[in-house]
Amino acid sequence: MTIGAAFALNIAIQAQSLKYNMFTPAGELSATPKIVQSGTYPTLNWKVTYPSNIGNVAIVNAQGEIFLKKDIYVGVSVIGTGITSDTPIQNKNDIYSEIRIREGNSNYQRLFYALNEDVTPQYSSYIKKLDRNSSFGFGARFVKDGEWTPFYTNNSGNHQVITLTHGQEIPVHQENIAEFLKPYIDSTNKVNIGPMSALMLFELGTTNHAHSAFDYQDAAILVKLSNKHQNNGHGNNLDGVDSSNPSNGNGGPNGTVDPSGGVDDEK
Repeated sequence: MTIGAAFALNIAIQAQSLKYNMFTPAGELSATPKIVQSGTYPTLNWKVTYPSNIGNVAIVNAQGEIFLKKDIYVGVSVIGTGITSDTPIQNKNDIYSEIRIREGNSNYQRLFYALNEDVTPQYSSYIKKLDRNSSFGFGARFVKDGEWTPFYTNNSGNHQVITLTHGQEIPVHQENIAEFLKPYIDSTNKVNIGPMSALMLFELGTTNHAHSAFDYQDAAILVKLSNKHQNNGHGNNLDGVDSSNPSNGNGGPNGTVDPSGGVDDEK
């Protein structure tokens, strides 16, 4: 084996042994020429990408609303709802909840309306490029005994909705964390998500912080910021059309909400 081949093999073995950390610089290493004679050395070229974090591109205010510092793509996924009923009229598994988004001071628009079991966290409900200095926030409610409960938003007061970023502690005891939240929480009870993401949690059932049911697990969404357009999980591009199979996608012009975000255009 030549020195060049041995060197390449060594690099490959080291790369496989490293555990990826989202906050560690990542990149590529290339050698020119790839094969060298004994006693000579290749020229090494590094291409390193240093990760950004949400604080570089946005501000999360005290109410949990997000204000953008630059033009950026925003993706939102509903990762879970955990509404339960305390009345005999309504089956605990038959509770519809609704989550809405508001851009700036515009009206709220619906992202999600379904049962707990209908949540599909692998898909994005919203993908849009928002401009610098714009802002967005969320609100949620559910149907109880045939009536809507109060609509709580980032601005409702009483901290019914909170926004957390990587490394922040979740205000729920580890043993009580809902299954849908566990992939986003580490063993020390801290949020474990990407550096350009935010986890938004809703308490919709009670306003009493001392009540055992006040646990911020009635609804949860994951917000992802990206410099490049995101895929909604169905194979749709930002405009709702899958370039490899543009059949059922029904999206509008790039930069607008994908109205077919919940439609798998591969079918």
